[in-house]
Amino acid sequence: MKRFVSKLLLVSSLGISLAQGVMAHTDDSGVLGGLENSPDIYGYLNNYNYSLMLADHRYSHHDMYISSDKAVIVSLWGNRLQPDIYIIKPGYATNKGITVGMSRSDVEDTYGPLVTYSIYQNPVEPYGEIEKGYGNYSGYYVGEYVGAHNSGLSFVFNKYTDTVVLIRYQQNRHGNSRVMSDVDSYHLLPYLL
Repeated sequence: MKRFVSKLLLVSSLGISLAQGVMAHTDDSGVLGGLENSPDIYGYLNNYNYSLMLADHRYSHHDMYISSDKAVIVSLWGNRLQPDIYIIKPGYATNKGITVGMSRSDVEDTYGPLVTYSIYQNPVEPYGEIEKGYGNYSGYYVGEYVGAHNSGLSFVFNKYTDTVVLIRYQQNRHGNSRVMSDVDSYHLLPYLL
């Protein structure tokens, strides 16, 4: 019976992973020492003097808060207490120590290689996928890693210097936008001049 259950679990997990397609995985996609798991996100925002940056309630409740040093933005949608977190200046790090200003090689040494997605490749995990910038943001590209439970960690790089200019963490990538769409919608790149 044990053997049957083990085989059933193996087959079902294989089926799920095939259904999801090739994904870029990492063992820890968190930021700021676990802020993303804080059960009291509003307490955190108040304790660390975040101020309201955007209150867009046209279609849903969407609030964005910015730290007093203008280095971190926390985005909350609806009644979810699972934030999207943007690190836009040096001084704040992912759980593995990557900060804005570090190189692509620092990111790859820490999280695994970044590859351009192809159905013909089967990279060794962990690894990340590369996405190009577009339009007014064609001077940037994105490396994205997926963590446990479909969390996402995106690094926006300057394509001329290969340095990190923005880091975005998402608690749950399902149905969410790409980081360059957020950069465009909320004008996040001007902060990086």
